[in-house]
Amino acid sequence: MATHAPSFGRLELPRPSRAALPLLALALVALSLEASPQLRLAGAGAAACFALAGAIRAERARAELRSIRRSADRVILASAVGVEGSEVVRWRTLELVAPATRNGLAREIEQSLRRADPARMPSASPLRRGVARRHRELLQKVEARMVDGRPVTARGVLLLRRLLREPHSPLYDEHAGDLSRALARVLVELEP
Repeated sequence: MATHAPSFGRLELPRPSRAALPLLALALVALSLEASPQLRLAGAGAAACFALAGAIRAERARAELRSIRRSADRVILASAVGVEGSEVVRWRTLELVAPATRNGLAREIEQSLRRADPARMPSASPLRRGVARRHRELLQKVEARMVDGRPVTARGVLLLRRLLREPHSPLYDEHAGDLSRALARVLVELEP
């Protein structure tokens, strides 16, 4: 794993902003070479190279973090009961049930409901507007559950994320199954 990572027990996770910091500091040092007329071009070139290397390093750390999240998500989804697995799974569980994640998903539901409003003009969104309108109350119930402050399970949060974000969910794909059944499952799975 990348260096410059927060600790979660013995777990060290990639931190994209920190991964790029040393190279960005070198970019600033290189920019100071511009004070000398003879080194102006070399300073600007070196600063650009360090800044680019920092951006690449940060993106690699982000990609590694996404990969770690996906792996932990697979474990959480595969577990029919509570997850007491590795430190990575516990970290991801805490991340998923955090208020910021829950509030973000509630906002996504609210946005979907706004896009489904018959008063709005159709857009290029693949949202199945009619289906979303028919299940408005159930969507609002899930939205309310996400922000009510009671504990939720990471598995339920992941199922909701899939429902809201994946193109093959019943919210977007007519061949993906029944939206009411999917929402009812999310509500059940959110309960600890």
